Amino acid sequence: MQLDQTHVVIRVRSMSEIGDLTMAVLRRYPASLLIGFVLGSMPWVIANFILLGWIPIREASYGLEDEEAISEVVRYVVWMAILVSLQTPAAGVLTTLYLGKAVFEHRPGWPSVLQEAKRQARSWIWVLGVRSLAIPTMVFLAFRWGQPASVGWDGFVPASIVLMMVVLRGSRPFTPEILLLEECPLRAASPSDISLAARSRSLHTPMSGELAGRFLTLGFVFAALALCVLYTLMAIRGVLLLQWNVLDLLVLLVLYPLALWTVAGVSVIVRLLSYIDTRIRLEGWEVELAVRAEVMRQFGQEPTPRASSPKNSLNQSAVVENVR
Repeated sequence: MQLDQTHVVIRVRSMSEIGDLTMAVLRRYPASLLIGFVLGSMPWVIANFILLGWIPIREASYGLEDEEAISEVVRYVVWMAILVSLQTPAAGVLTTLYLGKAVFEHRPGWPSVLQEAKRQARSWIWVLGVRSLAIPTMVFLAFRWGQPASVGWDGFVPASIVLMMVVLRGSRPFTPEILLLEECPLRAASPSDISLAARSRSLHTPMSGELAGRFLTLGFVFAALALCVLYTLMAIRGVLLLQWNVLDLLVLLVLYPLALWTVAGVSVIVRLLSYIDTRIRLEGWEVELAVRAEVMRQFGQEPTPRASSPKNSLNQSAVVENVR
């Protein structure tokens, strides 16, 4: 293994360059990334349909054009967007692990990726599912199943959830990578271990302002991209089936969630590439890889990691073959 011969050029990149690299990643591994994200997101897709699908189905039986139906449709659209946003880190676990391995392996095997996700299941379900508010929000919506819309429950509560999500995700955007790739424990078992919270502070705090700005900027970009994907899907349906209705069950139950999840899959790749860029800016990771690679070539073994280094630094990276 040549640590300085990765499948991506390890260097500092701007946000526009990260966007270009994301497209290169998608072009290089389209089938693999599709498989990984579909497998990871499918349980959440089914759960969302059960929790929210009854709203447009019920309203469609009375007609989707009256004022009351419009308010219910808005309720469905807002809650679906919130759920997908909250669930994206957990749904992207397989994709994150695959990309983390792909930097040093040409084509990582899915059995090893699935085994790794299973091994860390307790940690990522708790951190990315419960603490990120995804599962608590789903429990809340389960208790609201079949209830009519209200300003308090469907106005104030989702606004509060969005605010908490912005604060948590904006200040700690790389928690999935730290948890899955660096394998930092939730609690340090010994003085030599670095806990998830400690590692998160050391990585995020020095660039907190820039990371928050990037998060907000990417949020607007992804929202616009989701609308573009949705309108593209509706246009394709209109051309092929001559159905141009904006409000019908196919749009609400299939095309709208599909547009959200498509953008969610792209956001997982962007987040991981941004994580690598942050590590390079703060820790000179490209220099570390070069030094470790030379030590391995000269002495046939990897140097002992520093006590302050994350646990599994070999797993912290990105993908794509010789992209500059």
